Amino acid sequence: RVLQVASMFGLGVEDEHAVTLVPPTTLTLAAGQVVFITGASGSGKSSILKLIDDALASHDEANVIRFDAIPDPLDRPLVDAFDTLWPEADLSDVLRVLSLAGLNDAFVMLRKPSQLSDGQRYRLRLAQTFAQIAAHDTDALHVVLADEFGATLDRITAKVIARNVRKWTRRHATSPGVCFVAATTHDDLLEPLEPDVLIEKRLGAGMEVFRRGSEERSFGFDAEARRRGGGMWEE
Repeated sequence: RVLQVASMFGLGVEDEHAVTLVPPTTLTLAAGQVVFITGASGSGKSSILKLIDDALASHDEANVIRFDAIPDPLDRPLVDAFDTLWPEADLSDVLRVLSLAGLNDAFVMLRKPSQLSDGQRYRLRLAQTFAQIAAHDTDALHVVLADEFGATLDRITAKVIARNVRKWTRRHATSPGVCFVAATTHDDLLEPLEPDVLIEKRLGAGMEVFRRGSEERSFGFDAEARRRGGGMWEE
């Protein structure tokens, strides 16, 4: 079948083709900033996150938090599950991060992680991110890399969580500074995230970088108008 398909399209099975997935790009990350990477499935959003991760590896002043690599919490009721990650936190601290992640229902807060749904466990990981940064006493820039951000959540919940992330990141424009980098196919999160930088990744090497307030490329936050190709957007 490989030979048949190769013949149909005039390809040699031994041929090799170099493909540029992400063109040369300069991206500045700053405290209080949200970077939103969107595009079709398979377009290269995860590759961009990996490149950012690799570029930050040599910077001691950056503390990278990989959202998907956050370890599972203790299997205790959520209000007691942060002891190892954030030992000095009191109950009000824990309630605050759980609320930011949309886990402020009393019955949910008394459940163990193993008793949560997939969407609730995703939000718990977000609460762990908030707690990890609060517990990390450093002047380093915390860079959160979140692939498929909000993908497992229903769209209303995803928008609420995105808005909370925007507010939380904005509050951390000073020490401890936070830059949140989110990648997802769901462009309905554009408006609640209010990104400072928008990266639109197309299939192949196509990519556009928009910066809020930039004279070269600027954008508003009317997501529906963006899909129609009009509204507040300029390139």
